Amino acid sequence: MRSFTLMILVLGLVCICNFAMAADLVEDFEKGLDNWVVVDEPADLLNDKTPSNWVIQPGPFNKNALNQTTNIWGDPGDIVALGSFIIYDKAEFTDFDLTVDMQANDNDGWGIIFGWKSRTDHYRFFTMADGGNPGGAAGNQGDPGKAPWSLLEKRTSDEIPYYKTLKVERESAYQQGLAVTFRLVVSGGNLQVYADKKLKVEAKDPTYTGGKIGFTVYAESGVFVDNLKILDTSPVEPKSKLASTWGSIKSSK
Repeated sequence: MRSFTLMILVLGLVCICNFAMAADLVEDFEKGLDNWVVVDEPADLLNDKTPSNWVIQPGPFNKNALNQTTNIWGDPGDIVALGSFIIYDKAEFTDFDLTVDMQANDNDGWGIIFGWKSRTDHYRFFTMADGGNPGGAAGNQGDPGKAPWSLLEKRTSDEIPYYKTLKVERESAYQQGLAVTFRLVVSGGNLQVYADKKLKVEAKDPTYTGGKIGFTVYAESGVFVDNLKILDTSPVEPKSKLASTWGSIKSSK
């Protein structure tokens, strides 16, 4: 009887632990930026070397929002859009469904970072509205790639082209001064980005292994981000965990 009671207790704990493994995140930026880390590109990769300024301010959505207020941008040849990152440092995500509200008072570059291992090892969804700006790593496809565009790409190094382009669509995913809800769905290396429920760009990368999430800017001063929600959809293996747990219980009898 005691073994049966112990089994029920342990199985219950296993179920709770499996549930807790779904590292969901809800962030409304009302409690500051203690869980976030700012990473600017090094000075030798920047034209505008003004440090980024990621702050919490009253925004266009619900109370406070995340805002970046400076014009930081690079690279030196203005071929690929580089700037600053802010990374959520307390969890990593592999497969997930992310939504976030964004409104830009500028018309340059903004993006969502995911699969972050480091500044030179991550993925980004990036979108540009100003037609005078560079084409991101789209230039490594032999195309000057002037904006507007939306793209998915993987950072590869600190040398041109900096990123490997996975997919480019020749339209911006936002308009200056207008709020938009972005959705990023990552599943088994399949990457999809929606803007106000419209699919903007999608790609596949079988080498994707997950990492941290965040946001990035290029010459985008006055961009508000709020109402971030992440649903962790990574598969769990409860059967193998239960079998292992039950085996431990039996061996202890």
